[in-house]
Amino acid sequence: MNNHPLINPETGETEWVARNMATLVIIFAINKDNQIHVLANKRGPNTPDPEFRGCWCMPCGYLDYNETLKEAAARETFEETGLTIDPKKLRLVYINDKPEDDKRQNVTFRYQYIVPEFIEDINLTSKNSEEKEVSDIKWIPIKEIDNYKWAFNHDKIIKDQI
Repeated sequence: MNNHPLINPETGETEWVARNMATLVIIFAINKDNQIHVLANKRGPNTPDPEFRGCWCMPCGYLDYNETLKEAAARETFEETGLTIDPKKLRLVYINDKPEDDKRQNVTFRYQYIVPEFIEDINLTSKNSEEKEVSDIKWIPIKEIDNYKWAFNHDKIIKDQI
């Protein structure tokens, strides 16, 4: 067994830590000129993984207790961008369980969401996220994604979806 034991300080019992489950939401919108955009946020100074601070990524994060994967995806999107999405309209596009793809070996459920109407100034905000977790949010035209520095190979994930 490769899981890690932890002693619960309250009960003294051994609990086992295994790989985490995470969600990623690829959010597309098409503007009035028929240009495809993806919603991205810039990782702020208080995010984990110092090597990715200042890099762009799509909304992503961990599954909390008492929520479904789709609820986690919608929550992370709202926390990191301020955009409210309907979890029922998320489409599962891939499950990444490759241990070598992530130093934490997360099992990541990738969802796609299409914004029904593109609004350039959608009042995106990260006020619901942890302090300084997100430093910027914007719609990035697909044709420009190579002009940005991306965290976690998110640029490759976007390209796989278009």
